[in-house]
Amino acid sequence: MLTHKPQLADYKQQIDLVQFLESEGFAKDRRRSTRRWPVLENTEGRKLIVGHNQNTREYFYFNPEDSRDRGTIVDYVVGKLNADTSSKEGWQQVHEYVGRYTGDMSHVVNSRSDGSPESQPAKEATRSKAMSHFFRLDPLTNTDYLMETRGLTVDTIGNRAFIGKIFNKTFLSNKTGEMVVNTVFPMESEQGTTAILLKNDSPTGLVNGHTWGERLESIWVSNLPKGHQPKEMLICESPIDALSYHQLHPPKEPYDRLYVATGGQPSSLQPLTVQRLIDRVKPEQVILAHDNDNSGIRFNIGWAGRLQLPGQTTEQADQRFSISHHKHSNTLSIDVYVPPGDEAQRNAKLEALQQQALTTLNRGYTPDMNRATAEAITHQGNHSLLTIHLPNHRPMLTRIEKLAIEWRGLTDKLVIKRPFNKDWNDELQTQISKNNDSKPTQKNVRVKAPTQKVSY
Repeated sequence: MLTHKPQLADYKQQIDLVQFLESEGFAKDRRRSTRRWPVLENTEGRKLIVGHNQNTREYFYFNPEDSRDRGTIVDYVVGKLNADTSSKEGWQQVHEYVGRYTGDMSHVVNSRSDGSPESQPAKEATRSKAMSHFFRLDPLTNTDYLMETRGLTVDTIGNRAFIGKIFNKTFLSNKTGEMVVNTVFPMESEQGTTAILLKNDSPTGLVNGHTWGERLESIWVSNLPKGHQPKEMLICESPIDALSYHQLHPPKEPYDRLYVATGGQPSSLQPLTVQRLIDRVKPEQVILAHDNDNSGIRFNIGWAGRLQLPGQTTEQADQRFSISHHKHSNTLSIDVYVPPGDEAQRNAKLEALQQQALTTLNRGYTPDMNRATAEAITHQGNHSLLTIHLPNHRPMLTRIEKLAIEWRGLTDKLVIKRPFNKDWNDELQTQISKNNDSKPTQKNVRVKAPTQKVSY
């Protein structure tokens, strides 16, 4: 016990954070907890993973579903009280709150419960390690969903590009009490695994396509061996689509293509992660392989409108496209960087650009039809914004795809690959059906996929 007025370091080091959180209404999740990483949850569903740093002797926590919710007991109390830490009064609030827990402002609890986390080296006390323990994934041994439901082969699943990128996770169904095996794809950012995408075909399992954790900036990405530069990078919505595309159109060499999946509609931060990946591996070409529907085309426009690829000029890279969708219409925004200079020349260039877009979009549409229209051009510093409204018509959307690629200088660097069916797994299923119809019926032999080591 301390005999002096405690400092913030005393709170962080000497208050058992597990015991403190239990006094705050949290309860330990014994199924997910380990000796190093106790997991606690409150009645509102807030989950916290607690750790203990061997070097600093501090207790700390991570929220597996919100990367911003992390820190020590001090961060927890500051957040709960919404204390103004720029003022003396704010810190006084923090001391008083912790003091009510310890019972005496001049002493700090220094007892460890049986549930206290084991101390671990600083290099192990990371969010990435906490997440891997929280998810507790199993090696891919059950391939029923991938092979029997999705039509993927053992050669595809066991390809070097995908080893260690697909897992199993078993859940106990609340409906039937049965054990349900899910296929799991880890979503990763530069901080490590932050979420998992679960797939299954069982009505007793979790919802198919459910994302557990925080996907904000994380992506599913295939293996990239150190020192290898892939010629292509493929971006799609689902890891299943990436595997299906690989099976339909395999690259010449195993690591010639890097596969990226967003797990659904791209978030606002995922393009930043993908851009950093592009800057690192410098692929010769990017393939956009989204679904064959209007949403997939809009995703293509979003990627084509902001990615910066090797070989683009500064002027081309500074011309950004984005599109937002409403119930029956879309709004296209073109952000153009115009260097300082002759204002009349700048306006003439922007008006010509806008007119070209309208002429291209409205080609074949008569004046009495629902056509694309433009708002007045707005300026802010050296940036000008062209805003165009258009109906939710496929021809207009595909024309924007082409315009974005051309205007941003990506004609030889970015290609659109669209399946004939809705998505690439539908395409694969159709191909399998055609092959089966053309030869004698064969029993679908189940083959065990190569054992995959769980590592992060």
